[in-house]
Amino acid sequence: MFFGLRTEATITSEVKFSGVGVHGGKHVNMKISPAAGGTGLLFKRVDVAPSKKGHNQFVKLSPKSVVDPVLCTRLVNKDGVSVAVVEHLLAAFRICGVTNAVIELDAEEVPIMDGSAIEFVEAFRRVGITQQDALVPAVVITNPVSVSSQNGEISIVPSDESGVSVRLSYDRINPVIGSNDSYKFSFDDDLCDIASARTFGWFEDCEKVRAMGLAKGASEENTVVIMQDNSIKNAGGLRNPKELVMHKCLDLIGDFSVIGYDIIGSVRGLNTSHSLNNLLMRKLLKELPLHRVVKSEHAREFKQALSFA
Repeated sequence: MFFGLRTEATITSEVKFSGVGVHGGKHVNMKISPAAGGTGLLFKRVDVAPSKKGHNQFVKLSPKSVVDPVLCTRLVNKDGVSVAVVEHLLAAFRICGVTNAVIELDAEEVPIMDGSAIEFVEAFRRVGITQQDALVPAVVITNPVSVSSQNGEISIVPSDESGVSVRLSYDRINPVIGSNDSYKFSFDDDLCDIASARTFGWFEDCEKVRAMGLAKGASEENTVVIMQDNSIKNAGGLRNPKELVMHKCLDLIGDFSVIGYDIIGSVRGLNTSHSLNNLLMRKLLKELPLHRVVKSEHAREFKQALSFA
């Protein structure tokens, strides 16, 4: 079930990753350790020294902590300490059911790896997942929630069959994706294809994006490169025909994770983006009193909330 009744969980033992940050281009080491129930997914910048002025090494998840979600999701704490490109890692945690972990980084970005979440997912499954006692807090959608932009929209509507449907439709990408413009899934599905879907961009935009101080670490090793003639520059092409829309699904899973609740409802998106995803999570957080919020200790209430009769 995508957003449903589940218990908290952590990884059974620590895992380590290293690689390049896709935007800053710096090498980064990351260690993910098991955490007690109720910890949540907590980032720690070990390269930031605590000071008497109260600089906080820890960055917590919250839609309000997301700033400038352009080409990635970046979290910033009250002291200005940030962690960027968290979306693929957060998606991997959600796919594996991990709710509690401490993520230590010695640089600002999560390593991009191959541009997808598959290496994270495989590592978590390799070391094992330990189930914990408490139920994951949830919000049962009782009123439609939606946001839109000039090019896209995303909504969550009440439903007892939670799932996600994402569609892409804009001139630039339509020739590339053809009929592979949509994807629908739930967490009952095998999500390996979504986990392995890589980030993508256009070759002709490379210099413009780098002039913005972004994509300094991008390469064919971690990004699907679309050429001006709509061909794929990477050796081997796409991993599957729906890889591009699947990556949008991967980003959505990660971006939704910042709210700290499982969401029971049906998600529909058109031309989703980090910005739209965050706008929706901010709106949902603001409108929580309009929905049915179930805390982890209320098991009986949670089960009743799942009934829409």
